[in-house]
Amino acid sequence: MMTNLQQLLSRVRPALQPLLDGLIRLTRRVFDAYRKFPIAYTVLSYLYLTMAFSYYPVIGHWLTGFMMMSLPLAILAGFAACVYLFVKRQQLVATAGLVWVLFSFMVTKRLVGISPGELSLNQAQTLNVLSFNSETFPAGGESTFDLASLKADIACFQEYSPNEPIEQQYAATFKKLTCFGDVREVGLALFSKYPIVNQYGRIWDRTQGPDINGFLCADIAYGADTIRVVNVHLWSMGVRTNQAMDALKKGQLGVFCHELADTFVRLKEGFENRNAQFREVETYVVGSRYPVIICGDFNETPIGYSYGKLSQNFKNAFEEAGEGLGFTLNRHPYCVRIDQQFVSSDWHIKACQTLSGISFSDHFPVLAQYVLKKSMHVPATIVAQRTQQLGHALATK
Repeated sequence: MMTNLQQLLSRVRPALQPLLDGLIRLTRRVFDAYRKFPIAYTVLSYLYLTMAFSYYPVIGHWLTGFMMMSLPLAILAGFAACVYLFVKRQQLVATAGLVWVLFSFMVTKRLVGISPGELSLNQAQTLNVLSFNSETFPAGGESTFDLASLKADIACFQEYSPNEPIEQQYAATFKKLTCFGDVREVGLALFSKYPIVNQYGRIWDRTQGPDINGFLCADIAYGADTIRVVNVHLWSMGVRTNQAMDALKKGQLGVFCHELADTFVRLKEGFENRNAQFREVETYVVGSRYPVIICGDFNETPIGYSYGKLSQNFKNAFEEAGEGLGFTLNRHPYCVRIDQQFVSSDWHIKACQTLSGISFSDHFPVLAQYVLKKSMHVPATIVAQRTQQLGHALATK
């Protein structure tokens, strides 16, 4: 046996030797070049890793959260490194790096909506879905919010406090609230003009701060079909970037460093908890036999872990049918879109808009319009079945 193996190796070795020699020479050239241009090569390596984690987030560690958040800076630094390597006549690596910079469009396109759809609220055969972190309807906010004019067939609220004028507009209500202070309740709410035939909800516990984060999962009888709508509010961080900047402007370096450290701790805590929360939500939507709509306050940018994981199985409404940057945060730092709507391939996305005119909350509402690709015609037998099913739970998955 050994003799046969030795004979085989003796025959194969001459053919493989040139390939092995070539790999050794290439490895030596790479190490030699790295020693000559360590910063440029490190920047490009970091860009490769950041792009890989952002596009295909297989690792939910908090370190990858920081890496994904730094992607825009990594792209700029990578482009500068490519220019530098071109000047230094490192054309092969510089070209490869430039190609990778161009590939970053596959991720950065999540930040901008370039396919504006027309939002026609009175159009038949469409489903209008509203997602809104209402910040418990601050004083004076209820009078400025005319939900009826938006004609939302399904409305998903985060940081919701009981609001009778809103609840009177819907036939089906699903709420999950906890005590907030001495006299107020706050949590999640899902309202539907169509019957809710099955529901499940959870508020996650947190050791510090109010228990306001969680999710609602509702199976809704929509025409001849059942659809699954998930309203989610992932871990809130309360990062105080404005306080750090104020301290820097005043020359208070000690306060500035303290705020930076606090921001780091809050971000790390947020990455860890959101990833765990999202994995629980994911079990209700991935592989669902029903058409799925997921919406809510993700407290994460489009280059975050949750967005990347959902993008593997679902389409983002704003990315597909939005226009511009669509920022949804109505406080410092303002320029982020952390409220999202995702749908399964069963839906055609007609339009998605951030309603910046409704500004009493620290978030702007997101309104999207969908068309189910299946027929909406409801046979009489289905109507009878729906009547019998109300009050009984359907299979949750």
